Order: sequence, then C-alpha cells, then structure tokens
Amino acid sequence: MARGGLPTRPQAARMLLAMAVSLMAHRAGAQVVDFDTTHTIFYEAPTLTHMFVYSPAVTLSATPWEWLSVNAGWEADVVSGASVAIKAGPAYQANHPGADVVTTASVHDFRNSAIAGFTLRKDAVSFSAGYNYSTEHDYRSNSFNLAARTETYEHNTQFELDYAHNFDQVCNRVQDATDNSPTLYHALENSVGCFTNSNPLRTTDDLAIDSLQASWSQSWTPVFQTQAVASLQVVDGFQSNPYRSVVISNGVEAQENVPDLRIREAIALRAHFFLRPIKGALRFMARLYEDSWDITSGTGEAEFEKYLGESFRVTLRGRLYVQSGAIFWSDDYTGGSAPLGPRGSYWTGDRELSPFWSWSLGIRPVYTLSSPRGRLLKVMTSLKFGASFDVVNPTYEQFTLGGVPIGGAHQLIGQLSLTALF
Repeated sequence: MARGGLPTRPQAARMLLAMAVSLMAHRAGAQVVDFDTTHTIFYEAPTLTHMFVYSPAVTLSATPWEWLSVNAGWEADVVSGASVAIKAGPAYQANHPGADVVTTASVHDFRNSAIAGFTLRKDAVSFSAGYNYSTEHDYRSNSFNLAARTETYEHNTQFELDYAHNFDQVCNRVQDATDNSPTLYHALENSVGCFTNSNPLRTTDDLAIDSLQASWSQSWTPVFQTQAVASLQVVDGFQSNPYRSVVISNGVEAQENVPDLRIREAIALRAHFFLRPIKGALRFMARLYEDSWDITSGTGEAEFEKYLGESFRVTLRGRLYVQSGAIFWSDDYTGGSAPLGPRGSYWTGDRELSPFWSWSLGIRPVYTLSSPRGRLLKVMTSLKFGASFDVVNPTYEQFTLGGVPIGGAHQLIGQLSLTALF
C-alpha cells in the first residue's frame, strides 16, 4: 500500500536495528550471538474499516571479534481489512441525498523485508552500515543507512549521527491521454500487473526519502541520564494513496493529489531516572514536530518500570499525541468555507492529515531466564521472554465519512518476543 509520505515500516525497523547493533559494542565479550524474534498483531476499527496486520520478524546478530558485529534479519506484514476508496464530505451529501458518497475497498497485501548490516568499532568510536530491501504488491523499497557514534568523558557522553536514503517505487495507474489535469485523474483499480509489463494501464512513480538524525546521550549521575535528538527528513516523489479518490468540485471523483515535496523536522528530549530504593525506573519523552505541509504536532510519553525479583520486570506506559491538519486539508472539497471548505490545488482523504489527537496506554512484562552455574541447555547465556499490549484511542476533530464523524475508533497492538543470547 502507498504510504502517503509517512515513514515506511522498513525505514523505522532499519533505524531501530541500527541502534540495537550500535549498543552491541557495550555487551560482554562472551556474548557472541543474539537471536531475536517478535510477532506483532495490529487491529484497527474505525467506522467502515477493520484493518488487521500480523508482523513476524527475526533478527540474528553476531560479534565474532570485538571490532566487528554483523546482523541479518527478515520481517513481514500480512495485511487484511478495508480502506476508504472514495471520500466525500457533508456538503456533497446534502446536495446529493441518498448518493453513495463513501466507498470502501478490500485490502489484502503481503510485505517481505530483508535487512543486513555491520558495525565496525575501535576504542570509543563505532561505524555502522545497513541495507534493506522490501517488496509489496504495489510498493518496492531499496534503502541503506549509515551511522557513526563516539563516546567520551569515561563513556558518560555519546554522540551519534545517522543518515538513511530510500529508493522507493509506487505502482500507479496510467492516465488517459486526454486527462491532462489532476482533477481528471483516475484512481488505481488494483495491483494486478504492477511492476510487470502485463498490464498497459500500470506505471511506476518514484519516491526518494532522505533522513538525517543527530543525538546526544548523557549520563549525569549513576541514576540520571538524558538524550536529545534532532531529525530532518526530505520526502520527494509520489506520496498520494493511488487507490483513493476524493469528491471535488461539481461532484467529480479525482485521484488523491498531494504535494510531491515534504520536509519534516523534529526534536525530542528524553530523561531516565533510576529509582534505586524500589528497583524501578521512570522515563519521560517530549517531542515537537513540524513539516512543510503545515502540520505541527506534540508528543508526550511516560513509562514506569519495576523489577519484581531479579528476573522479572514490568513496564507501564502512556502516550499523548496532538497534531494540526495539513494546509490543504478539508473534509469537503465540494464547497463551504474554511477550515472545512476547498483548499487550493491539492486534495486528500487521508485522516492522518487532518487535525486529531490520541492517547494510548500499554503494559510490557519481561522475564529473563539465566543460569548462575553455566549455560542454559549448554549453549545459551540467557533467554528472555517479552510481551506487550497497547490500546490507542484517536479522536478526529474534522474528518467524517459522508458527513458522519468517526465514532469508537481504536487500535489494539499486541506483541510477543523471544531473545536468546549465546
């Protein structure tokens, strides 16, 4: 599925994997191999859609020498549900009573992603590089990432710089020769014939993503650490959902049309407090974001982690997110006045580009099994089991489906993980 210019899952996974590989430099020399597998289920149920995603992932990391770590992984998304294929607003519905102003389309997709990378280090300096390739029925991505990290002041200060670039391709529909305006473009019917020569009505649009991130981590005391992160992302290319149509002026259904260029900036601050008397920890995060589409957002997160014995710990977490809408956002492009009326030469039916806010609550228990007398099953130094469950509740302030507000929207996210250290 097209991603509308938002960060892709392969990109997020790549960043997390690069961070994990970087941290391997601080693990004990006896730990040579790290095997990790996670299985995540995502379920979303706003009005008219019931999106279900199952995401298995496997990662294998090895440190054959102190100066070298290598890693490889695989992950997938199995997607089923429905999406809004034709979006219309209340003004059109009022002028066309009884019209089918909201149409849904069945979504079934399968994404495969392969990841590989390595880390080189000498003393307090490390360099990481990685590559990711993923395929879907209508989307392909080739990407690489580079990261450099250094530590100073007795390893209490860390600086890291990350860069990533995506060479992505999006399947789209070939428009009729007479359709010389985006207002006349037709949406992609399906993914049959994408990335092949079997369907003359299929073409490919490019999408390039450049991401740069700098971070400063500081241990101020044995029980207090902070991190500051600044990021910049430039997205250039086709960012619309090729399957979605929007009812615009005079009742015309036109393929969604958003700007080709999107520049995104964000800063984040994190703080970690270790509560030694109760063997617990508090973590806080605040993030500010803005982009060239005039979307601004703020995020606040809080976590409390408590050790219950030497092997078991539980984390409770909460998150609050608030954002404004894109400068071209409208719930009805057929008429009306701002902020709900027409907004220039772009139109979208993406609710994620509308003003909304959300809250989430989650819990994560982790149990680590280790043997003080030797290796588990004679091969493992430890075995860690993890689980998590989060509830996300979004509230859309302006987005409607045929003039009807979304009610009872919620997202459920569950995950099981297993990590074996050899």
